[in-house]
Amino acid sequence: MQPKQDLVLQIKDILLADGDRATKGSQVCKVIRTRLDQKWVGIYDVHKSEYAVVAWSGPAAPAFFRFAGGKGLTAEAVALRKTVVAGDVKSDPRYVSTHGNTQSEIIVPIISTARDTVVGTIDVQSERLHAFSKAHRELLEECAAALLPLWQ
Repeated sequence: MQPKQDLVLQIKDILLADGDRATKGSQVCKVIRTRLDQKWVGIYDVHKSEYAVVAWSGPAAPAFFRFAGGKGLTAEAVALRKTVVAGDVKSDPRYVSTHGNTQSEIIVPIISTARDTVVGTIDVQSERLHAFSKAHRELLEECAAALLPLWQ
């Protein structure tokens, strides 16, 4: 894994460059996916009653571009305002199936302190069991903080 600051600085550079929100989001997803060597990365908006994809990077589009709030790993991450990890999604009752070969998943909330609310999430899916370590979680939490300008 690349040094934390390098990835965070790359995300900040992407957000400062010209381009619309979806393009910047797609570039960020690709950088995170490549750096972490994972199957799929998505960024979602969090609304009162649903979650909506902003951008993604991976072999396929998200299974759901919008889905109801209140269920799954995303709902737990939003409600707790904390990162949620499923090391083995097949044995995790919170998991909502998206890509058939996903083995583990991490959802990181993007929290606006100014609004005191979760405005988005980073969703990373892996084809490996227990793919996400404490270092991955900490790095993705730094990425989430760097991504906040997408909601400002």
